[in-house]
Amino acid sequence: MPVLTTGPHDPTGPRHLTLDNGLHLVGVRRPGSPLAALRLRIDVGSADEAPDEHGLAHVLEHLVVRCSMGGGRVADGALVEAATGRPHTSYDALVRTGDIATAGDVLGAAFRQLKPDTRHLGDELAAIRRERAQRTADVRWRVQEAMFAALCPDTPYAHPVLGDPGTVDGLTPEAVHRFHSRWYHPSRATLVVGADRVDEELAALAERARLWAPGHPRTERRAAASPPDGHAVVSEAAGAGRRAVAVGFTEPGTPCDAGAGLALARRSVRAARGIDVLRLRLRSHTCTWIMLSATDESAAVRSVAAALRAVRELLLGPDGAALLRTEALIPELRSADDIQQSVADASDASDASDRIPAARPTTATGVGEVADVIARWQRRFAAALPEGPPK
Repeated sequence: MPVLTTGPHDPTGPRHLTLDNGLHLVGVRRPGSPLAALRLRIDVGSADEAPDEHGLAHVLEHLVVRCSMGGGRVADGALVEAATGRPHTSYDALVRTGDIATAGDVLGAAFRQLKPDTRHLGDELAAIRRERAQRTADVRWRVQEAMFAALCPDTPYAHPVLGDPGTVDGLTPEAVHRFHSRWYHPSRATLVVGADRVDEELAALAERARLWAPGHPRTERRAAASPPDGHAVVSEAAGAGRRAVAVGFTEPGTPCDAGAGLALARRSVRAARGIDVLRLRLRSHTCTWIMLSATDESAAVRSVAAALRAVRELLLGPDGAALLRTEALIPELRSADDIQQSVADASDASDASDRIPAARPTTATGVGEVADVIARWQRRFAAALPEGPPK
């Protein structure tokens, strides 16, 4: 039987276990918690779709919850929440500690052979049409998707997760079955559990997980093209002389700001200027972007650069340490008490497809480290201007 291990530098950190069928189990310690959080993260998303499959990963997520998981209900009421992204699909459950085994079996049902009937498929396609109507009515969503298309041309990351309406409406039960058989295997998945007695719970889940999908890890490799290293600014009229603007950039590998300073930099910018710096891992690359309203694209880029410069000056000023502590560090440390967030962080750090560490800030994280992250963002966002960075 595989042995539970911890990271080399933190014996109290997440516990790791890999089964014979390739499933990676991770345990997060939550001493005294009456609740447990589980996340099944499968390394398949819209980026794995062929041109005639755009939208299929999202359709499959709906059908896995409805058909394989029996609607996603755990024990006496908890419901599985599912989401499909470009690089992966995740299934989450928040349950009482006594229901961990039941929740694990519900999530593990994702690996069962799936052959939906036409009625179930039709019902989920109707639900997805309603979801698409809601999303496409939002100008910010349209601009954000246009940004991904501009940043990731000629790659599987360019098209929306919701896919092409014509393609989705033409999907058959057989197409869903083939896609599920190709990608839904334990060797492409990580199951994270956050619980009180996590070693015991992880060992018990390991025994049950061997029954979900016996066999050996698959060795098939995806050949998806990577996004280029670049910048993009896209916009759409939003009324009253304003435009919804997305400013973003992609970069290969693990960004140098992926440590503890990143989380504090994001909180500092949000607290001081009301701007959210968004970030998405695209396996070999990372996309970072900001959404805002402006009169035009150039004004938006200049506004972002000016805001980041102002936040950095605040942090390096006489009150910078106090700002960092009260507006960023304390809220970030408090968020560590959220059991679902800790499980999500562990799944990010354990995903073999991106390997970007989920470092938590500590009281030793200083203003200099955070200011360096913001300065780097400032340079990268400013480079999106065709005439060059603003002075």
